[in-house]
Amino acid sequence: MSRTKILAIDDEPDLLELLELVLERNDLLVLTAADGNEGLALAQAENPDLILLDLMMKGMDGWETLRRLKLDEQCQSIPVVILSVRSEPKEKIRALQEGAIDYLTKPFLVPDSLDRIRAILATDRLRELGGGGGTSGGE
Repeated sequence: MSRTKILAIDDEPDLLELLELVLERNDLLVLTAADGNEGLALAQAENPDLILLDLMMKGMDGWETLRRLKLDEQCQSIPVVILSVRSEPKEKIRALQEGAIDYLTKPFLVPDSLDRIRAILATDRLRELGGGGGTSGGE
């Protein structure tokens, strides 16, 4: 069985390095992208099991990246977790309405974040086994 694949999209190299280190230590394969365009291309090419997406990036921001992921037939069922310094409830609500499955506020606690990532992956696998075909994010 292949390792679970996580795509992290963020323009902060230090955060990408931290995510890669922590997730790899937990037997997850991590792909990283420094902007929305690169992230979208990697999502289409690699079909990750989960995407961690920053909202505030140069170029294509996280909102536009999320919109394009959810419009792409190949990517729309991939669960997306937003990573953002913005903690306002309206931001979280908007992210969920636009197709994200969860929202983590930076800085985040690693153990809590890992637990949430594992729970999302387990839920998605159960849906696949039950014939649900993955997570649409809008359910």
